[in-house]
Amino acid sequence: MLLTSPGRPVHVFTLLGRDAPATGSDAILDRRAVATFRARLSALTMQIDAAQDRDDALAVERARAERDAVVRELRSSTGLGGRARRLGDETERARKTVTARIREAMRRVDRVHPALGRHLRDSIHTGTRCAYLPDSPQTWRV
Repeated sequence: MLLTSPGRPVHVFTLLGRDAPATGSDAILDRRAVATFRARLSALTMQIDAAQDRDDALAVERARAERDAVVRELRSSTGLGGRARRLGDETERARKTVTARIREAMRRVDRVHPALGRHLRDSIHTGTRCAYLPDSPQTWRV
């Protein structure tokens, strides 16, 4: 579907052949939690700077490890543009499913045709809406 309509974003429910469900689930992280995480990131940045000033490599390593964990958590809880991902969100589950299927298909293509696999990795964009966005026009027989 993506290859036959280059440049046109296609919703993940369309790719799955489903109707979009009603939304209304809660955010994975509420505003208070996001603010707490951000405050912790600021504190960790100050700890890292202070530890570097003291030449305390162990403290730097620990603070960086915690900072990386906090950043991973924030990234996994937010989507494109920093929008909150939602608990039990059918759209989020559909996005993950479609992304996994597309990546697996590209891995299979890559094994038999590396140049085409690279082109697809560079041209197919996933998310709630997926699109085939090649650098130059392509003609496909699908």
